[in-house]
Amino acid sequence: MQYKTNRLPPLNALLAFETAARYQSLTRAAEELCVTQGAISQRVKQLEDFLNVRLFIRKGSRIELTDEARSYLPLLSWLFESLKKGTDDLFHGEQQTQLTLRVAHSFAEHWLIPRLARFREAYPGILLRLLATNHAIPDEPGEVDAEIINGYGNWPDRDAEQLTNDDWVVVASPSLLVHYPADAPLHLLSSYPKLGCYGYREGWRDWFRQQDPQQGYTMPPMEFSTSSLAIAAALQGLGLLLVRYPLVRQLLARRELIQAHAYRMPSQSNHFLLIPPHKRELEKIRVFRHWLLQELEQENAAR
Repeated sequence: MQYKTNRLPPLNALLAFETAARYQSLTRAAEELCVTQGAISQRVKQLEDFLNVRLFIRKGSRIELTDEARSYLPLLSWLFESLKKGTDDLFHGEQQTQLTLRVAHSFAEHWLIPRLARFREAYPGILLRLLATNHAIPDEPGEVDAEIINGYGNWPDRDAEQLTNDDWVVVASPSLLVHYPADAPLHLLSSYPKLGCYGYREGWRDWFRQQDPQQGYTMPPMEFSTSSLAIAAALQGLGLLLVRYPLVRQLLARRELIQAHAYRMPSQSNHFLLIPPHKRELEKIRVFRHWLLQELEQENAAR
């Protein structure tokens, strides 16, 4: 296909051709575009001259598309539809506010994401951008609007609000407990296969010692860098897992995991909502904080 120039084809000519080709009718194209049939013919002829190619074969009141026209039509239909949608979204659609959150990976996967459908339903005008982190150190203030991470509350450059009072619980898959009964005495449970997460200050040693300082235990043969990976391993029946209760609450409710021992060890650290002081009064922050606290309140009431 040879073009006469490197200019774009006339827009009216493109629109006339796309409409007529879509209907394979000059009459219906004229009706849709509110012009005469002669105007449609003239604009299509203008495009044919511009492209130096024949687009329609006229057979009485009918038209047939040439091979070149059949190849050109899908591109133009997509372009006009994209232009229409983009214009509607930009100038006539609801204006969305972007809220960027950085959230501890395991908390995001096992607590926050299962509840986000309710947030979207309540606040459709907020576009949520969720970033996962495995670190307990906040990022630069300009990077995100707010963060939810696990720690000890010592962030002097952030407004820190405690969200949870975490307990460590021992959980296991039902398939594992067939061979290793739940609520066994400590001396038996100490030899059960166990799973661990490295990087935490608290772990199996603390859990055993808080109940019996003299009780020994075998080290976990498998350790993981995140609670999410450890939970996945527990679901596969690979061992007992010591994990923060909020991360497995729904799995316990669905009986996908079972609490394998009654003792719950209070955690020294908890999950906090961190907000840079200069963003505290932003409407999107206030809305998200209100929704988050409401979800936590409902969960605590159901415990």
